[in-house]
Amino acid sequence: MLIALVTLGATVGASGDANGPAGHASAITQGATLYALNCAVCHGKAGGGLAEAKLSFPPEERTCTRCHRPSNRTVQSLSEPVVDNDMFSIGTPPPLIVTEGHPAPIALTAAPAALWAYVSAAMPRYEPGRQTPAEYWLLTAYLLDLNGRSAAAAEAVANAAAAATP
Repeated sequence: MLIALVTLGATVGASGDANGPAGHASAITQGATLYALNCAVCHGKAGGGLAEAKLSFPPEERTCTRCHRPSNRTVQSLSEPVVDNDMFSIGTPPPLIVTEGHPAPIALTAAPAALWAYVSAAMPRYEPGRQTPAEYWLLTAYLLDLNGRSAAAAEAVANAAAAATP
């Protein structure tokens, strides 16, 4: 993931402003990449939640209870071996965008710092805290942008650039 931060730093350095068009677009793209690598498996490629995420698997694997039994532990470090499909308990990953029949996602209303604090402390569920602070800001920027909150996403982009600065 460090490549994303180096790229963000280079983009910000070239434009002089993390919130300039080049820096902002690059940061959102990097956030989208981090989302695809860390979040989409549970929340879906477009943020539709567990119902969407399940569609990525073959029909016979869409119950998620073969590997993610409710009695399993909540956290499962990827550095630890998985024994007999005993993955972490998946819970019910909510949609991260507005979807019918679900409450408004946190990224639709939360302040950027509050969203960052939650995501960095609790996600990904299987190994919270595995990203750097700057990477969590990039994820935050992406989630805010996904919910149409451009000004809040710009604030998160600026925080990502600040966190990536040595």
